[in-house]
Amino acid sequence: MKANLAPRRVQTVAYRHRSANPKDEHFVSKVYYNSRLEEAIATLELKSRADFSYWNLVDDDMSTIVTRVVNGKQCTELDFCGNKFTCKGISILAYRLPNNSTLKSLDLSYNFLRDSGIYLLSEVLLPEHCVYLKKLVLNKNGITNDGVKYITNMLKSNHMLTELWLSNNEIGNDGIKQLASVLIKYNRTLKLLVLSFNVFITDESADYLVEVLERNQTLAKLGINNCNLSEIGKAKLRQIVNTKTKFKMKI
Repeated sequence: MKANLAPRRVQTVAYRHRSANPKDEHFVSKVYYNSRLEEAIATLELKSRADFSYWNLVDDDMSTIVTRVVNGKQCTELDFCGNKFTCKGISILAYRLPNNSTLKSLDLSYNFLRDSGIYLLSEVLLPEHCVYLKKLVLNKNGITNDGVKYITNMLKSNHMLTELWLSNNEIGNDGIKQLASVLIKYNRTLKLLVLSFNVFITDESADYLVEVLERNQTLAKLGINNCNLSEIGKAKLRQIVNTKTKFKMKI
C-alpha cells in the first residue's frame, strides 16, 4: 500500500460541558482523528507491508498506527520514512511492541527521534521483550555517540537483527568504537551495517572497522561512503576487504 501525497485531513472533536448556568459552559476535551490515515489503514491486507513514507504523520498518529496497523493488521514491514515522529511517538510504539512476532522491518528514517527516542527503541529490542525485528532503518534522526551507546547495548544480546542503517546522523569515532567492540565481542547476527554520510567519522574509525572485518565473520556488507575518511583510511579498509570472499563495501 503506497501513500499518495494528498493533504492530511485531521478532525478535532470537542465536547461541550453543560452547566445550569449557560455562561459556565466550556469545552473540556479534544479527540485527535486523522481521517486520511484511517481510510488508508482500512485498505491494508493482513500481514502486508505498510508504506506511510512522507505522510506528514505526527506523534498523535502513533496510537492509531500501533492499534490498527501493528497489532490489528499484523503488518510485517512498516515504512515511516520522512514523517514527524519524535521521542513521544516512539514511546507509544515501544510500550505496545513487546511480544510482537510479525513485524520484521521498521523504517523510521528522516524523523526526529534523537538519542532519547533511540534509547526507548533499543530497550524494547532487548530479548526479554520478544520482538523479532530483522531490519531497522534509522537514517537521519540526529543520533549521536550517546544514541549509539544504547544501540550497542541492545546488540550485545539481540540475536534477531540482521540489518542496521545509521546513515546521515551525528555519529563520530567514539560511536564507531562502541559498535566495533560489540561486533567483535558479542554480536554474530548483524549482516549489514550502513554508516554513510556521518561526517564526524574519520581515519580513527578505519582502524576500529578493520578489526571488525578481521574478527567478525558474520558481517557481510558495510556502507561507509561520504564520511570523513582520507584516502589512507579508505585504503586500509579496502586492503582487508580484498582478503574476504563475498564481502561488499561501499566507501
